[in-house]
Amino acid sequence: MATPSYPSLLVLSLSLLAGASQAGFTDQFKDPTDGRVDASQWILNNAHGFMPVPILITEPAVGVGGGAALLFFHESESQRQKRLEDPLAVAEIPPSVTGVVAAGTNNGTKLGGLFHSGNWLEDRVRYLGGIFAADLRLKAYTGIDAPAMGFSLQGWHLFQDIDVRLGESNFFLGGEYSYTRSEAEFDLGGEHPLNQESAMADSDGALGVKLTYDSTDNHFSPRSGIKARLKSTQHDKRLGGDFDYRTDSAFLHAYHRLNAKWGVNMRLDAKSLSGDAPFYALPYLDMRGMPAMRYQGDDTALGEVEVSYDLDDRWTLLGFAGAGKAVMADERFADSPWLKTQGVGFRYLMARQLGLRTGMDIAKGPEEWTLYLQVGGAW
Repeated sequence: MATPSYPSLLVLSLSLLAGASQAGFTDQFKDPTDGRVDASQWILNNAHGFMPVPILITEPAVGVGGGAALLFFHESESQRQKRLEDPLAVAEIPPSVTGVVAAGTNNGTKLGGLFHSGNWLEDRVRYLGGIFAADLRLKAYTGIDAPAMGFSLQGWHLFQDIDVRLGESNFFLGGEYSYTRSEAEFDLGGEHPLNQESAMADSDGALGVKLTYDSTDNHFSPRSGIKARLKSTQHDKRLGGDFDYRTDSAFLHAYHRLNAKWGVNMRLDAKSLSGDAPFYALPYLDMRGMPAMRYQGDDTALGEVEVSYDLDDRWTLLGFAGAGKAVMADERFADSPWLKTQGVGFRYLMARQLGLRTGMDIAKGPEEWTLYLQVGGAW
């Protein structure tokens, strides 16, 4: 899953409702080119305001739950004209999206907020911004074999992110600002060496700069091309926070078609933190099969390979495997174990004119099996 992979649309659920409605409505969920279920027309021709989209949460760190998003897709006039002139084409530039989101899970986690993802000036400027409030119930670990530290994190998070294309190239120079105000409450449990309950309130302000290369063929579900980024973020008291620390990160996502049926994708990712950071800001291994914040460290590195096979123009089967390390400041990278994950999944081309694929993955990490509902690419 993904940059925030904002909940773009869980149109798979909406399409199931279409069969019980009148013919004029169901026609919006049928692709005129092949007669199969497709949500492109409903998404792009929807003139009824916000589109309701159900959300299913299966992240093991917060439990099972759901919610809803209200989304509105904004096509520019030139995007609309191109789509109407060539219904077979897939949009090269994604439409802008505005959304309102609310969700909760069975462990008491709740979140809500609004966001806007903008694509302006014929893909010369990309913007993502929003504000969210949350009450998260999570677990943190001071080491791979350390006991879990249960905690709740209540507060709100504001973020602003912009990228500007450099000339006619595939390079983007960008900046971002974020501010978080939160209160953490701990319930360490009887088996934890710090057996006690405590709380802390703090703020975290951050300013980042990044260089991105993006030659991928689709914003939602890339099939070919490369996306890579170098980013450095300074968290500073002068930016409104209570902490002084820095995070540096780099990633590479490569997508390649071997032939008409087979594809192979590769992911490399590394993060590093230095300075006085709150425990929940430590980098962690973000991989299918591993709960969020389970494997944390001052430095993390991971790699993943995914192989896909197209059954036809709509359905795709895939398998993936990867490994990563999370290393604390007082540990040596070479001495830390490689933590492995593997799994299988499928995708369905749910919105052909957007190139959007949805589906499910099941993954096995070092400790447990996990089921994921995917909207767009997993990365």
